[in-house]
Amino acid sequence: MYTAARSESPISHPHLTHSQVDLTDEESAAKWLQSILSSQTLADADDVLLVNNAGMVTPIKRTGQGGEDTLHQHYTLNLIIPVLLSHVFVRETQSFEGKKTIVHLSSGAAKNPYKGWSAYCSSKAGLDMFMRTLHEEQQDEAYPVTTFSFSPGTIDTDMQGEIRKSSKQDFEQIERFQQLHETGTLKSPDEVAGILLDLLADDPAGGCVYDAREYEKKQS
Repeated sequence: MYTAARSESPISHPHLTHSQVDLTDEESAAKWLQSILSSQTLADADDVLLVNNAGMVTPIKRTGQGGEDTLHQHYTLNLIIPVLLSHVFVRETQSFEGKKTIVHLSSGAAKNPYKGWSAYCSSKAGLDMFMRTLHEEQQDEAYPVTTFSFSPGTIDTDMQGEIRKSSKQDFEQIERFQQLHETGTLKSPDEVAGILLDLLADDPAGGCVYDAREYEKKQS
């Protein structure tokens, strides 16, 4: 397993290779994935899976407020990099005959507008539409890639901390997110990862957005 993030991995495992990569740097991100998808790596694999998990919620500001630099960083990390890595993945695995899957982390914000989240809502919606288009393109490929989006719900991560630090003026639904934290109803990252693994084991159809909460209900 290969992972990349700007910080060190808190997990140590003999089968895990982690790289510190600035995932807002398009060239570095593309080179990292290309180096992993070498002919030798693919020759030893039965299936390959790319999970586009990195993302940010800031800027939590209404349109016309806040700085342009953070806005540019937001769209780079949330939309451009997942599209770019998908491009590299499809290109480098074109002749790979095993199972190929790309999962994009989505959000309920992709289909529900929230004041103060114009960047987050639109970047996630754009990523879902990219996923659907990629799915259509893969239908006439000799060795198609299965691609879908996974909406994990509210998770106890640093992103939730960023949301709770915002003001009601910037994000009017802040009290709901504060209550989720105070009542302990946020899911843990491990719990959500388990739901995604169960979904992958079910051989899901491509071109869909799967909601973790709805999938969990079906399993219970």
